[in-house]
Amino acid sequence: MRVIEKFYTVPETASLLGVCHRTVKNRLKAREFGTDVVNIGTTEQPDYRIPASAINAWLSARRVFPEPGIAARTVGELRRKAAQAEAEA
Repeated sequence: MRVIEKFYTVPETASLLGVCHRTVKNRLKAREFGTDVVNIGTTEQPDYRIPASAINAWLSARRVFPEPGIAARTVGELRRKAAQAEAEA
């Protein structure tokens, strides 16, 4: 069976991750999405396509699991509280 990979543009990826498109571009520059990212534009005006598998791998590597006893409404709040609890320990 043939597997077809879905690719996302920078704005689509930003929308999926809930971040600014500039954040996605910075992560692309740092090569955080791996080597499967495709540039269909030019060097001066890149037009990136990010595979869904790269986005899923990036999310899996950064998954935050809640600690027992830490209540948070967002992932950012959970990270701050976890870092604070770790610093106090």
